[in-house]
Amino acid sequence: MLDIKEFLASNKLFDGRYRLLRALSTDGGTADVWLALDVNTIDGYPLNEEDPMPIDESSGIQVAIKIYRPKNALDIEGEKRFREEFKIAYNCHHSNLLQPTGFNIFEGIPYLVLPYCEAGSAEQFIGQRLPDERIWKFIHDVASGLDRLHSNQPQIIHQDIKPANILIDDNGNFTITDFGISARNSSGQGSENEDEENSGTMAYMAPERFQRDATPIPPSDIWALGATLCEILAGRVPFGEEGGINQINGKMSMPALSGLSSDLRHLIQSCLQKDPNKRPTAHNIIEIAQNRKKKKPWLPILITLGILSIAGILYFATNKEETTEEETTVIADYAHAEELLSNGSSAQQGLELLQSLVDQKDYQATFLMSRLYFDTSDDRDTLFYDKSWKSMRAYCGIKTDNVVSHDLLMQAFQLNEDDYVLLYQLGSDFLSGDRRGCERNLAYALWCFEQGEKTLANEPGPRANLYREYFHKGKLKTEGFTPKKPQIE
Repeated sequence: MLDIKEFLASNKLFDGRYRLLRALSTDGGTADVWLALDVNTIDGYPLNEEDPMPIDESSGIQVAIKIYRPKNALDIEGEKRFREEFKIAYNCHHSNLLQPTGFNIFEGIPYLVLPYCEAGSAEQFIGQRLPDERIWKFIHDVASGLDRLHSNQPQIIHQDIKPANILIDDNGNFTITDFGISARNSSGQGSENEDEENSGTMAYMAPERFQRDATPIPPSDIWALGATLCEILAGRVPFGEEGGINQINGKMSMPALSGLSSDLRHLIQSCLQKDPNKRPTAHNIIEIAQNRKKKKPWLPILITLGILSIAGILYFATNKEETTEEETTVIADYAHAEELLSNGSSAQQGLELLQSLVDQKDYQATFLMSRLYFDTSDDRDTLFYDKSWKSMRAYCGIKTDNVVSHDLLMQAFQLNEDDYVLLYQLGSDFLSGDRRGCERNLAYALWCFEQGEKTLANEPGPRANLYREYFHKGKLKTEGFTPKKPQIE
């Protein structure tokens, strides 16, 4: 049986070519990774192993070798499969994938040769406060690598995305390693090893991975990316060491993700959706990373509150002029909050999540909280009349209070004065005239409607035309008053 210790205690070369220097990782379930010197790359090195090693080895190339443990020794069919999988991974070229450069089977034990990334893995960032640009580069790079894997023919599902499997190359790019190749024995002896290899690491395994006869699918890698981001940014994995099992059973809730931008929070929540169909694709995430400064955040708010019909949702999802892939992904982000608030057992968790976002001055969350307190039983001209609000308030124990609702809406307005949905609702609230003096309210409402028209001045499309009509009708109710910008008292 192969004994790695004998290669460390002497100058004996592993497979006649590699001098093992030190362990890089011994935590994997099926293999250990070693830093090694490829002696064939040393200038002037004699090919005869019996000759003495040269004194200066600095010209040699250091590599990482993934050596599968003896229990994963392969039979003939297993060796054939290992070679086939190596060829697939070797030909999957991308700057954000760390491809194996070679492989062999030594004394029945398979091993892979990979480039050595001296900068280490993303594990070093866990719990650190990283600049936003660095975080978004990480997201973009990993999503790009996953997109390449998922679009490969045949498709490659990683099944073990985690910080330790995301390395940093010499150019500072994040690269995915440990993909596409498993050590599987075709005889009955290897079934346990195969399960262990395919299972990945439980803390990063999506709920569907725990189903009987589960088939590997791309959304499972997306869930693992969400768990990885959560661990790096919040200091712990979202659902504990049992991952998706705890999410299924509702035993743990995600960290509050306090201090993060709404973009990052929403992305992580989207990736960690329990339903695989509600998660973004890797390509969606690339688009989010590239276009995050071009958000139109009112769309997910409308979707969450159930204002748009199914036909409307399909229209938004298929009309390229109206909806980007980023917006479609954000819809899934807010579906998580809607799911929590609409379920009696999780509504309080949803309310706590909303409140934490309000405390962090997230205007979208403040807008949503405002509508939770809004009394939809009155006859105010509102976008937010929906029977589901009654049950959500009951689940959360909230009593409607239009003064509180309006004050929250004003706070949201201070945080973003260009959201024309918010401007319309704020103007409609002012038109109620039951709180701060009818004349002043009407003046404020007129200002909101005119500001909304200015915001929409250069925006094309039927949706913009619909809101222009709303603003025009609102202005007709304020004739004779001078526009005045609202101020919080």
